[in-house]
Parts: sequence; structure tokens; C-alpha cells
Amino acid sequence: MAQSYKHPGVYVEEISKIPPSIAQVETAIPGFIGYTAKREKNGIAFDVNIPQRITSLLEFEQYFGGAFPEVLEVTIENPENGSAIPKIVIAPADVLSGYLLYYHVKMFYENGGSSCFIVSVGTFTATPAFDKTELLNGLDACEKVDEITLLVIPEITTLTISSQIKELNDAMLAQCAKLRDRFAILDASQADLSTPVLVADKFRSDFISDINLKYGAVYYPQVQSGAIYNRVADENILISKDNRGGDYTGIYKSVGDIKKPITDITKPAAQASVAAYTKITIDATPTEKQSISIAGISLTFDTGGIAIDGTTTAIAKSLKDIIIAHNDLKLLIGAESSGKIVTITALKAGADGNNISVAYDPKGGAIAVKLDSSTLMGGFDSVDFQLFNQIKSALNAYTVPLYPSGMMAGVMARVDHDRGVWKAPANVNIKTVYKPLMAINDEQHNYLNIDPTGGKSINAIRRFTGRGTLVSGARTLAGNDNEWRYIPIRRLFIVVEESIKKATEFVVFEPNDSNTWVRVKAMCENFLNQLWRQGALAGAKPEHAYFVNVGLGVTMTSIDVLEGRLIIEIGMAATRPAEFIILKISHLLAKS
Repeated sequence: MAQSYKHPGVYVEEISKIPPSIAQVETAIPGFIGYTAKREKNGIAFDVNIPQRITSLLEFEQYFGGAFPEVLEVTIENPENGSAIPKIVIAPADVLSGYLLYYHVKMFYENGGSSCFIVSVGTFTATPAFDKTELLNGLDACEKVDEITLLVIPEITTLTISSQIKELNDAMLAQCAKLRDRFAILDASQADLSTPVLVADKFRSDFISDINLKYGAVYYPQVQSGAIYNRVADENILISKDNRGGDYTGIYKSVGDIKKPITDITKPAAQASVAAYTKITIDATPTEKQSISIAGISLTFDTGGIAIDGTTTAIAKSLKDIIIAHNDLKLLIGAESSGKIVTITALKAGADGNNISVAYDPKGGAIAVKLDSSTLMGGFDSVDFQLFNQIKSALNAYTVPLYPSGMMAGVMARVDHDRGVWKAPANVNIKTVYKPLMAINDEQHNYLNIDPTGGKSINAIRRFTGRGTLVSGARTLAGNDNEWRYIPIRRLFIVVEESIKKATEFVVFEPNDSNTWVRVKAMCENFLNQLWRQGALAGAKPEHAYFVNVGLGVTMTSIDVLEGRLIIEIGMAATRPAEFIILKISHLLAKS
């Protein structure tokens, strides 16, 4: 608004000469779509297909719960190669659920992810089921979230019908092409296929169409992650078989339940020896003194403990208090499950040989010795800590195999933060993984990387000696397109387009004249100059790296101006990754 001058004096007017700046939009914010344990925020349940922004795995667990609890079983095998340590084999008790969203989000954060959106399309069911329509509805919900820049649907690989997988993959690419502000990360489902060549052929023919390929990339194979399965009642151990001939089968709820077999108790020689013992049960916390006599030995029970012939000893405070010898009498004192009942078993030693020596670990609890049958049952077992810890270690080493999409979203976030969106998310480590589940050689890699027919490049995950598991590819699905062959170029243009689009919204309904054109051109040139200085654009000089054109007779005609169209033309020389490093070496002949 023009300032009016109505009285004599000095008037100060501030004239802005600095054009508005363009702030780069956020990159690598994926939208994860799949099934969760719950949907709850601040104690209030919310409906399906409502995207929630989170910044940590802890937030995911608060809103959506943990992973599906799988049932794993333990088999104990005989030691190998002369070792004394048994072999522990872990396997699913049944078919695994296929609910994998939690683990993919975990690997996203393990590999450098920051913010992401979660779209829960449903909650876990006892009999897992995956519905294409539900996943498509979750994808549609992502369309309404402007901040999302990557699309990931990890549980597509659980579908078994090729047409459904293809429909979802195509829908992801279609949304990216429609909005032009996001990029899709796909997985090449390997199912029961045995070689990378067969996987590539199946993916290219059955799992993807031929349109919108520049808006997505696919990765292969599955990777053995470092994520540990969430188990049904994590503290429980299900031992299905003990092939050593032992009797360890069953569900063990704690370390105290896994005990060493009783090997040091001598069974009575004959049933007749049973008459030689007396069993008495008393209150461990008596309100008044109780006295009894066994085989001439006087025992007094009081609140202070047990008095044997006048000498008081505390109840079960140590091994020597539990097994007490007096002349030819053996006394066993053990607490039963209630914790208030004490069982006294007095055994008369003699020719029958029913002298009992009991090994007891107070941490293991007490089980009463029974001599009322011809078979010795129960006893005071000592805890088998070695076996328990070995089983727990084996369970913790049994980790989740995952397709790469979730971890690749994290890799892209890490590379964007460390280097920039223009750096190819390749030749970098995938963190907290063991190895790819399919070893890919150079010849197979050739077939994955270049598809002369359809150009549907598949990026390989490979393990290299001394370097670990690396991403070994940076091609979009449009592998034969010279313009959009590489992921960093496609993503850089997405970022530039979206950043400039948002920053120039103020121009709408501004006068379509030279003043506006100069402002818009200056702000775009400043933004592109910053990218050039950071290494995103190629060229020794700014004019070699980019250009911005706007104006009458340059990008617009008089008709364009009359009809309210302001047309800006921007060109960029994006840096391309050095995909093929070629060394040419020759012998230099001696010249003297």
C-alpha cells in the first residue's frame, strides 16, 4: 500500500531488495502401510487408514504396539564333534504370520531413518490374512499427506496372487506419478524361486507394468536382519524334542524350571524300606510352639526356627540348614509351592540302603521326594543354567529375514542427511544385518542391473569380503531411460520441483509483470546456486550448471500474460553417479 504524505516532515520507507528464499522440502519421509497390533494414541483408539507421524520406534510401539508374537520351538540335539555342549535347533512351531511391518520400521530406524508416517490398515488376527483392498485403501490414505516422499508396503510380499502384487506395485507408481512429490520402494518377491535370474524374470513379467517406471526402484534379495522375533510370552521356552534321550520337553516359564536331571539320589532297595520313613507336615509360621519326636530325636518348631535336641537352626536359609544329619537320621526340609508349608521327611538309614544324598540349589525351589512307590520321583533339582542360557542365546540368534524396502528407506534417509538427496543411495552399508539370503555373482548381477527389453532394472544387495552387506545398485525401474535412469536424479528433481512449487505460491494473483518475474527468477537462481555449491549440479560455473528463464518473449507470449499464466523454465545439469569405473592400463616400454 502506497504511503500518503499529509504533513511536512521526514518519511522513512524500507525497500526490500532481497528476494524471498526457497527452503528445501524434507526428503526420505516414508509412508509405511501395513498391519499392526493396535491403533491407540494417548489411550484413545483411532480408526484404520489414518496416517500417524512418528519419529522413533518407541512412538510406533506406543501407538501401534509391537510385532506379532510368533511361536518358536526348541529341539535339543546331541553334541557335535565330541563337544560336551548339546546342539540347539530353533524353528517356527507353525507357519510364521507374515506380519512384518514392525520389523521394517525397526530396520528403517536402525539404518538412519528419522520421521515417517504409519498407516495401519488393520490389526493382527489369530489366523493372519492379508487383503489387497485393505492395502490399497491404506495407499489412498497416503495420497492426502503432503509430507510423504517415499512409499513402502512391505507386506506386499506376503500375497500369493501375482495379479494382486502387480496391482499394488502399479498403484504405488501411479500415485508417485500423479503427485510428482514421492518415490516408491519395491521388493522383488522371490517366493520359491531358486535363482536371481528366475526372480528377475518373474518380477519383470508378472509383478510390474511398463508405465511410470521412473518413479520407483526395486531391490533384491531378502536379507537376514538383526531383528529378533517377538515370541509368544517371551519368557517362555517351548522345547519340542530332546533327542539326547532326556525329558526336557514342555514349556518352561523361567530359568528355574530348567533343571539338571537327578543323578545323585539312591533309590530304596525294596518297597519294604518305605516303612522306615516318616513324613510330617507342619505350619512354617506357627503361632505357638509345636514339639514332636522321631526315632528318639526331639524336634521343636517355633517362630524362631527348628530346634533339634535343643539346638535351633533357621528354616531353609542355606544348604546345610536344609539337609541336616543327626546320627542315623536324615532330615529333608523343603518349602512347598504355597511358601508357608514345610515338609519334613525323616529317613532311617540301614541295610536297605535308602541313604539319600540330595543336590540342591536354593534358586531352583524345592520339590518333595516321594518314596511311596517303587519308582523314585521328584527331588531337589539344581538349575541347568548352562542349558537355559544356551537356549536363550539360540533364540536371540534366530532373527527375521526381511525384504530390503524398509531398510532401504532408512539408507536413503541416512544418505540424504550425510551427503544430500543427489548422492546415490548405493555402495553404502546396510546396518544391523548379517548377510543377503541369496549370494549374487557378477554374471547374475549383470542380468539384474540391465534389462535390454523392458529396462526394469533390479538393484542388488550383495555381501563383499571385508566390507559387509552393501547396496550395489542405484537405478530406477526405468533402467533404459537416459534421463531418469538413476534414483538420485529422479529424487533430486522431485525435491527441486516441490521446493520451488511451494516457495512460489505467493505469486498467485500477484501482478504478472517484470517486477514479479525478476523476483521469481532471483529466488530460483539463489536456490539452484546453493545446490550447485553443495555438489548437486555439475558445471565449473553456475551458468554451466543451471538456468532460469522467465519473461515476455522468453517463456511467455502476450496471450499467456493476458490469460494469467506465469511460465518459468528451469534447467539443471544434475550430477550422475559413476556407475562403471573403467581403468585402462598399458605397459610403458623402456625408452633408454
